[in-house]
Amino acid sequence: MFRMIGYELAKLRVQKKNFVMIACHLCFLALCYLAFRSAQGKFFQRFDRTMNFHLENLNDYLDGLFFARVALVPTFIVLMPILVATLAGDTVAGEMQDGSLKLYVSRARSRSAILLSKFFAVYIVTLLFCIWFAAVNLLIGVAILGVSPTQLVMLTDRMFGTDVVVMGCGGALLRYFASMVYFSFSLTALAAITLFFSTVFNRMSAATVTVISLYFVSYVIAALPFSDAIRPWLLSEVMNNAFLLWLSPLPLFKLLLNCATLLLYMAGFLLAAVLMFNWKDLK
Repeated sequence: MFRMIGYELAKLRVQKKNFVMIACHLCFLALCYLAFRSAQGKFFQRFDRTMNFHLENLNDYLDGLFFARVALVPTFIVLMPILVATLAGDTVAGEMQDGSLKLYVSRARSRSAILLSKFFAVYIVTLLFCIWFAAVNLLIGVAILGVSPTQLVMLTDRMFGTDVVVMGCGGALLRYFASMVYFSFSLTALAAITLFFSTVFNRMSAATVTVISLYFVSYVIAALPFSDAIRPWLLSEVMNNAFLLWLSPLPLFKLLLNCATLLLYMAGFLLAAVLMFNWKDLK
């Protein structure tokens, strides 16, 4: 199994889409920085108007960690799902499209082991990208904007009775990387879903587009005011609930429920992918 995972990692490592995503992320950070600088202190004005939120020298809190947190959200809510869907969609459907998969499975290998090795390889690559993106966000933010000993964490519109959390630099760093770990786990559920559709379709583009569409449809439905009953179980909602890690005290029950829901998504679609891959007639 480890040898097969290494083989899958070698195939994923040389794909050009990895370098394209890194370049897109750096471009995204450059635009974020320009927007961040142009906004100056105006970012906090809405808190003064809507929350009676007053602190002197608010610009002092617009530091590197604040920038990293702001950049972290779209990185893992938009960029990473696209990357994971593209990588996982290519592992089966892409090789089937190229004609290399039929030769690979013709040898004395278990199809279940082949699919699981692809899943674990995608997970490892996803984790490495999560670490890379989180570290780059932080390094660029700190290098350009410095660090404030007191951190303001914005949690508006989350309906937990807390809009701003104040904490020290050490606690903010710990929760920042805890959020990264949460996102890496939640993205693995998306990878399992993509693997399933990758076994259903014979083209990589069909599997990738299907999963990205499902993810963003789930995201839109979660934002609708009449979706309260189903919102906690929607894929996008449980995937993007890393903000819970910034609350004090930590809502452990909600975190465990989210992780259990993600695990069900992951196990269910991975099992369906294994069954489909064993049943499928590769052409």
